[in-house]
Amino acid sequence: MRSFAFLAILAALTGTAVSAQAADTYKFNLHNKSSDYVINGFRTYENGAWSKNWIDFKLKPGESAEMDWGSDEGNCVVPFKVDWVGYESEKFSVDWRKVKNIYMKDQGFSFD
Repeated sequence: MRSFAFLAILAALTGTAVSAQAADTYKFNLHNKSSDYVINGFRTYENGAWSKNWIDFKLKPGESAEMDWGSDEGNCVVPFKVDWVGYESEKFSVDWRKVKNIYMKDQGFSFD
């Protein structure tokens, strides 16, 4: 009986640790603060190549989307680029440990 109680406590603690660890991924919100540009792509640059497109939708002016790296491992400063409908991609770089929101503007971006 004692070993069953120990296993139950161990399972509960392990589940809590896993949940807390999963919550520590690099999550952020992408905000389109432009006047009329539509975002249709978001890519990151790692291991010498651009990633596949993170989004399969269009982010219109005034809209926001929740984004998640799904990890907190690897280099924290990773370049990213945003694709705009009808316009060339723009490339930027941030420290992902410090980003909660990215605000894409008519010219450039900001973050907090």
